[in-house]
Amino acid sequence: MSAQPAAQMPPEVQSAADANRVAESTADHHGSVVSADQTCLFYRYWPAEKNGNGHVAIVLHGIGYQSGPYKVIADSLNPCGIDVYGLDARGHGLSGGRRGYLGSPGQVVQDVAAMVQFIKQQRPSAKVVLLGDSMGSNYALAYARKHSGELAGLVLLAPAFYVDPSQFLQWESLRLMPYLFFAHRKPVINLLGKRLEESTRDPSFVADRRRDPLAYKKVSFGYVLDIQRLIWNWRRKIAPRVRIPILMIKGGKDRVVSQRDCVTFARISASPDKQFKMYPEVYHTTLWDPKTPEILKLAGEWIGQR
Repeated sequence: MSAQPAAQMPPEVQSAADANRVAESTADHHGSVVSADQTCLFYRYWPAEKNGNGHVAIVLHGIGYQSGPYKVIADSLNPCGIDVYGLDARGHGLSGGRRGYLGSPGQVVQDVAAMVQFIKQQRPSAKVVLLGDSMGSNYALAYARKHSGELAGLVLLAPAFYVDPSQFLQWESLRLMPYLFFAHRKPVINLLGKRLEESTRDPSFVADRRRDPLAYKKVSFGYVLDIQRLIWNWRRKIAPRVRIPILMIKGGKDRVVSQRDCVTFARISASPDKQFKMYPEVYHTTLWDPKTPEILKLAGEWIGQR
């Protein structure tokens, strides 16, 4: 791998031993599972307080990120009796896999399946909910399309059905368009600049995200297209087929992912138990916002009722 891409991505993880060595300083419980193609996937585990209610939430992180910061979810859900696992997607954080790639849609589904089955083996009666943040919502929907029977529900935070049209009108986007056609795997899309600042009302999140050594600094157009491929033709292949309970939460001032498509999904989804909650003042980032405690309170109550 060339020096430039390496500088924009977290270091490669070649084995479970590599991941565990890097993770030695973390206070979180952690471990690894192996996907169908033998890729090692790293997870963090935040157990519920005493007398758990049998619910387990698997957190699937957002674009270029990793599971560590999602302890914010566990801090809210654990007191509700909900165990929380955070999975590093392949190619991200402390999981194995080629940097700059998500893997094929089939591999992504197998990765989520490995985590679900691991939990089911440990706790056969567990009620498993996938909680996806933006890109992670696409992971959740891709899995649920064929494996809904394994789940008690989905919590989708700002799902990335499509990019908000305003993103294409920014000068930075227009300037980078040649890379889409001639070097679509070159990491040129900056995740730490103006878009990051415009995605949240919490400046501390911006600072933490910028200095996170396990998070991506830049991604490629190919990476973004990989996210979209996970839910390709979702209107026909996912919305009519996923019938388990769904809670979808979106910020009214989100200019990162399409609001119109979230509304459309909420309208056409075949789930008989669906709820779409819009927070008018929230930006794209729902988990690091003044409204986050309220959002996670809703999520915890919703999960506990399924």
